[in-house]
Amino acid sequence: SAMVDPQDTLISEQVWRLALQEDYVLDSGAARWWAESTVWYGPGGVGTAHSRQDYYKHWLKPLHAGFSNLTMTTDLLVCEGKYCGAHFYLHGVHTGKWLGEAATGRKVPIRCGAHARIEGGKIVQGWLIVDIPRAFHAMGVDLYGRARALAIA
Repeated sequence: SAMVDPQDTLISEQVWRLALQEDYVLDSGAARWWAESTVWYGPGGVGTAHSRQDYYKHWLKPLHAGFSNLTMTTDLLVCEGKYCGAHFYLHGVHTGKWLGEAATGRKVPIRCGAHARIEGGKIVQGWLIVDIPRAFHAMGVDLYGRARALAIA
């Protein structure tokens, strides 16, 4: 686009690719591509993080505690200027508690849509949408059935 600096696009894409790989696949434990005062808007059941440490503590750490052997398949990754987006699947074996659900030992696909704003080589804002009902279905949990039962009760 004529509205963005092509150099910003190149830097943003490099940061975004490295962050996704290190955070989700490698479980580096550092979330080093995120600014200290980042704001990350997570999926329902997780909420918003107001720092890099919160992002790691409330999203990445529980994700990696809940799943072993995580892999990622990226369908789309695009950046324009200081903004990036990606659609990807995480696949892992549910070997620990995740979002309140005990380990099932099942292989679970976790479909994700993520966006980020990158400034000075760091992610300063992030958004993540997760298909939680699909992941829970793969874990053998019927979220809609639970909701129906609660509504009837």
